[in-house]
Amino acid sequence: MSLNTWRAEHEGTLFAIVDGAADDSAVARFYELSEGEAFPLFAGTSFSDQAALGPWLLANPSSAFVANSAALSGFYLVSEQPADVVRRHWQSLIQVIREGEVVWFRFSEPRIFLPMFCAMSPAEQDAVLGPCNGLWINGSGFTRNPDTPFSPSLEMPWFHIRPHHLAPLYDDERHAYILRRRLWQVMTSMMERHADPAGTILPVLRQANAEKLQEDVLDGVVAGVLALQVGLSLESIRAPLMLTEAEFAQVNHWMVQHDELIGVN
Repeated sequence: MSLNTWRAEHEGTLFAIVDGAADDSAVARFYELSEGEAFPLFAGTSFSDQAALGPWLLANPSSAFVANSAALSGFYLVSEQPADVVRRHWQSLIQVIREGEVVWFRFSEPRIFLPMFCAMSPAEQDAVLGPCNGLWINGSGFTRNPDTPFSPSLEMPWFHIRPHHLAPLYDDERHAYILRRRLWQVMTSMMERHADPAGTILPVLRQANAEKLQEDVLDGVVAGVLALQVGLSLESIRAPLMLTEAEFAQVNHWMVQHDELIGVN
């Protein structure tokens, strides 16, 4: 969908959110070509010191700005609410909750935000859009359900990042790298004894992913293969990885099924 087609379908003021780190000239270009205001969303938050490099909300960008920002590092929004309402809403999404911990939500980066947004349920999408009627990002247009009322959250952070939101971002090579670093920290002796931990971790991880093992069990079978290959007991991985009895039982079951595959007798 073209930006013009999407824009024609939505009433209200046009806004843009841009990533200040990815395009450090976007705000200057906006002021040169538009008459609206730019708001650094990190201002007034715990990230204030990095305000210039964080996400910016641009109110009423001109057609000249849009034409000169074909590869926008961000996205466009339409809202019938005042700019302050839109600003406060997107500031409330800077920090979100993931597995009980507060984390930074990098929504101004399209390569992260678009796959996550597409993975959300309609209700979650409406919540994220908040006071905005529509969103246009990388050629994809979205419309908020007009029958869903918007009520600003009284608590922050309020939005929860769920596993299904992150699934489209999964990269097995990066997972293998992170897991390898973790195992060097918590099972150093095992890693020192293994001839090629990096060459073992990735194929085992891919096999376990193909069988849809989840999270700690997934990491557990990789660590289990490494442990058995250097002559350690499977039990040796339980404490370092903090596996529950149920998780350890799943790891053990997987290992029994894959003796021949992983070269363990």
